[in-house]
Amino acid sequence: MRAGPVAAEVFPERMCDSLPEVDPKVKAWVAQVAPELATVPVRELSEKTALEVFGRAADAGWGGIDLFTNSVFRDACVFHLPSRTLRAVDDMFDVDLLTVISAKDKDGRVFHMSGILAGFGKLRVFYERDGIVYRNEKQNRDFVLSSRVGFDSPARGRLENVDGLCAKVLALGCVGIRSMIKDGDSVTVRAGLFKLQSPLHPIRRRDVAKATD
Repeated sequence: MRAGPVAAEVFPERMCDSLPEVDPKVKAWVAQVAPELATVPVRELSEKTALEVFGRAADAGWGGIDLFTNSVFRDACVFHLPSRTLRAVDDMFDVDLLTVISAKDKDGRVFHMSGILAGFGKLRVFYERDGIVYRNEKQNRDFVLSSRVGFDSPARGRLENVDGLCAKVLALGCVGIRSMIKDGDSVTVRAGLFKLQSPLHPIRRRDVAKATD
């Protein structure tokens, strides 16, 4: 198993202090969609900074779960990634997340994340519409996304208390995801009484991914 670098090698130093506060409109939006985060400082993660962070994470061999469960996102502030930043990240990097940045649903309609809030031990992912059904080829399963998907991140490699995300299971309908836990080079997804285990897929630059696929 590849040893991971310390956060200082991937993230800007003192992110909570160094990044700018979001504008009042974003702060009002946070209070509306994630009131549990409205009382803490919210910092804007710009496109440039996000691309640098994802690039260093790719170089370090991190997966998406490594990135978003890092202790940086348990500091006493929250980081906002707007839709334009997420689209820039998706254009340049292949990031393996059950909450995909952009894809087509089962009806062939394109969908995108409209924003992410990450910090204070929370990860909140937002989409422009509800009830998105899509096929995750790496998991070989259909998933359903709500317009808001929530995770708690109590420790590195752990996403728990999942809300707004379920896996379609034959004869059982859509079974709610309970947790995603990294164990070595694999990630275990628990849905109801079921376990879905898959290798950890590191973040990759899309030009490199195309050259090696």
